[in-house]
Amino acid sequence: MNRDFFRTRAAEVTAMSGIAASQAGFAVMHLTQAHDVDPVAIPVSAYAVTWPGVLLFPLSVIALAATCFILAMRGVGLAREGFVRFLLGATAVMLVCAAVFRTGTPESGLTWWAQIHRYSAGAAFVLLTVVAGICAARMRHADAPAWVRHGTWWATVLAALTFLTTTVNTFLPGVLDGGDWRGIPQRVLLVVLSSLLWFLVANSIRAAVPVPVEEPVRVPVLAGVRS
Repeated sequence: MNRDFFRTRAAEVTAMSGIAASQAGFAVMHLTQAHDVDPVAIPVSAYAVTWPGVLLFPLSVIALAATCFILAMRGVGLAREGFVRFLLGATAVMLVCAAVFRTGTPESGLTWWAQIHRYSAGAAFVLLTVVAGICAARMRHADAPAWVRHGTWWATVLAALTFLTTTVNTFLPGVLDGGDWRGIPQRVLLVVLSSLLWFLVANSIRAAVPVPVEEPVRVPVLAGVRS
């Protein structure tokens, strides 16, 4: 695959379109499936078992995966970012798995494909949270716009808090009756991490713009003038 493609304007537009398409897809699912999925108590993955989420859910997740893959190939505009790019590539793989293997239903229970979906989606959230933390730390000493630095920092804090809450609500649903409202932190986490990708794409585009180099001013030497 030609790596130069990932540094083109087309790749930038594709990365931004992936985030926008994903956010739009999840917004449509929330609006059209409100009578089937309770956003307070039911996880986001439940949209995948009824229409139009059967189609929109995997497409929205794969759109995010595409953005992660492009960032993994082109970088996020930071020095020594090899590990970050590796994590973004791994996130893309986990998101594809979460899209291909859908969650279970009350009738099917926690099947093997539902477990693959659960743990791959959880792994993607963990990896993106780690990416956010690393980038937030390194952007403090990088030439990144203030809004990108601050946004990445807030995304790190919110992602860590909401992921911890989601984990407790999933595996210990009796704690503070978290199982009754576990859908809320999941949706917050989804918004935060998709916003993180906006910041990373923006910084990647900023770093890809060449900085003009000023040529030295040449002073003409008049003929016949000796030093």
